[in-house]
Amino acid sequence: MSENERYRLYCDLIAELDEAFSLIREYDSQLHDYNGVILYQAESQLIKLIGNTPGITAMECAAILKKTTSACSQLLKKLRQKGWIRQERNQLNNRLYNLFLTKSGQVIYRNHKSFEESCYLRTYKLVEAFADKDFATCIEMLRLVNEGFKMDVEDGKNLTLDTK
Repeated sequence: MSENERYRLYCDLIAELDEAFSLIREYDSQLHDYNGVILYQAESQLIKLIGNTPGITAMECAAILKKTTSACSQLLKKLRQKGWIRQERNQLNNRLYNLFLTKSGQVIYRNHKSFEESCYLRTYKLVEAFADKDFATCIEMLRLVNEGFKMDVEDGKNLTLDTK
């Protein structure tokens, strides 16, 4: 394969990633029904995180989800008001609160986990014919492509607009 053909193949890969990003963004913006409980993806991801890590703090949630502490706190407030999470003051640091799911939050957590697992399995069946080494190669390629995207983001931060 020529260098030009190889580069074209790479461009096709990036186009597929762009399509995946668009589909993920569309999916994340939709409401989801977990056995009668309607949630946005951001809410279900926070419930999942607290369910997987009982006692986690708001600051830890924000760091893991790559959100500002303020944005995370606003979402946590909504989940508390809905009765799905509760806070307990941290025994070692009075300024921190540990987060836990309530009984109704645990039901949502289990329903979300079951739904997510069925989605993963459905997609896995589409790609299960690929060899283990293909998965490993794909993961390594995506890691490197993400490194490039991170550099693109940093370069973009350094741009200034000339408004004159």
